[in-house]
Amino acid sequence: MTPRIGLWTAFAALALGSLASAQQPDQTKFLTDAMRSDVAEMKLGDLAQQRGHGKEVREYGQTLNRDHSKSLLKATQLAKSIGVAVPTEPSAQAQKEYESLAKLSGDEFDSTFLSQMARGHQEAIAKFSAQAQAGGGSEVAEFANDTLPTLRAHLEHAQSIQAELTSDARSGANGGSEPR
Repeated sequence: MTPRIGLWTAFAALALGSLASAQQPDQTKFLTDAMRSDVAEMKLGDLAQQRGHGKEVREYGQTLNRDHSKSLLKATQLAKSIGVAVPTEPSAQAQKEYESLAKLSGDEFDSTFLSQMARGHQEAIAKFSAQAQAGGGSEVAEFANDTLPTLRAHLEHAQSIQAELTSDARSGANGGSEPR
């Protein structure tokens, strides 16, 4: 029985050592992804200001640009302080989504943009929450936790505009006979 305990102890020590060494690359990847996301959100915010049909969508674009500029500044300062390279471009996937959106206009742009914003912010909230919980009090975990309220506000704002546009579309589809 003693050899088994020794084996389990050795295995546990190896697993914990692997977890500790894996935590730094995970934090580096998270921070790099967060900065790429900020760059993408700023570009999308600009696009919404240019192509947004509704005033609310254009204003939401301004909010994205302002908030993600602040987040990028914080993330960049943190990255430099811990020796993480600072990306200047969005991910390839985010670039494809941008290019696809840039081809749209009018209500189609607004609807597609808001859907992407809702989905993207839901995904970001999940990643930032996981990092905040798993980060063990690191600066990266603190950054993730501090960023969550803004991401949640962006999600709620996108969903609110979506609901308003859906309501307006229903009212218009009924000849405007429904009360608003």
